[in-house]
Amino acid sequence: MNVLFLLPRYSENIKDSTLEKELVKEFSNQGNKVIVATILEEGETYFKELENIKLLKISCGKYYSKETTKLDKGMTILKIPFLFSLKIKERINEKIDLIILSTPMFNNPFLIKKLRDYFQCEVLLIIWDIFPQNAIDLGIIKNKFLIKYFDSKYKKALKISDYITVMSEGNKKYIKNIFRIEDKKIILLKNWAYIKPKLDMDKEEIRKKYGYSEEDFLAIFGGNMGKPQKLENILSLAEKCLELPEVKFIFVGNGSERERLKKIAIDKRLKNIRFVDQLPREDYEKFTSTCNIGLVSLDERFTVPNFPSKTTDYFKLSLPILASLDKCSAADYGKFLEEEAKGGIFAEAGNVEDLYKKFLTLYNSKDLRKQLGNNGREYYEKYLGVDKAYKTIMNIIKKD
Repeated sequence: MNVLFLLPRYSENIKDSTLEKELVKEFSNQGNKVIVATILEEGETYFKELENIKLLKISCGKYYSKETTKLDKGMTILKIPFLFSLKIKERINEKIDLIILSTPMFNNPFLIKKLRDYFQCEVLLIIWDIFPQNAIDLGIIKNKFLIKYFDSKYKKALKISDYITVMSEGNKKYIKNIFRIEDKKIILLKNWAYIKPKLDMDKEEIRKKYGYSEEDFLAIFGGNMGKPQKLENILSLAEKCLELPEVKFIFVGNGSERERLKKIAIDKRLKNIRFVDQLPREDYEKFTSTCNIGLVSLDERFTVPNFPSKTTDYFKLSLPILASLDKCSAADYGKFLEEEAKGGIFAEAGNVEDLYKKFLTLYNSKDLRKQLGNNGREYYEKYLGVDKAYKTIMNIIKKD
């Protein structure tokens, strides 16, 4: 089968790993011919072969660069549907059997229809977020005309796609009820990863490398530091934990809110907090595996269910999870975390007393942390392999 992926990013570094890249590799490893079309911020559009995968980088303008302005991003997003449609038709001569793309970058009904009609193939849309409702919840979009425009576009993208994947039962229920999407085209597809053996290393040595001792109690947040995460709630937890000198909080990664969060930490004199730049994947996993708990955080204003992708990383590394969740996600992701995977516990987002109480539950019980970590690892091995994600997709497609 010939499969075309439309992805916002695809690193040419063999060591780099993302959810989308792992799925691409699995399709290739299973004998499919794979083409990836992705954004190129600067330079001329080019085509190359990389690890048996054809990579088409389409020049669209700035989006991810640090110096990129909101206007730059807006212009790039507006250009993507037309440039991708044009360049893909120009450069790809093969017959395509399936197109896989994702929200929020490629849920454009114009682009989906153009490529679907041109290649006469089916389209699978991976839903990472529910837009624009998530942006409305956070007050990012307030203009009624913009809300109506984005909402209409999102609905059309869902309707025109042949299949839609969602990460949880809560997502599935929301999509069905709000957007009136028929059940048979919605695929429940949990986050995935390549199943790797447990890391064998000297944890004390790794800790020492980053300036921590064996006695330190490390709580780590790895990933995007943006508005949806509302990491002020974790900073409030850190403030409560100042009375526990061995407790340290580490934030690894980047994001639009990082500098503001750093300023809050400085102003509040939170000496138990450290911000670390994004680490290479291998280094990140080694360091994270030496920590005591993994942190998940979502803004309490959300009215749509979210399923944080970092969950898989924490499970992989046998790290018990402490999550700060909005009510909607608590009923969905929180239930999954505590009752299905049994890999962590959650507190009500915005309620620092509840979060601190749940933190102390983990802090005071090494046995509980070990049990939750083992449960998460077991769930990862049993259900979250990228091979299972591939089979789930193929089984649905073959039925038709």
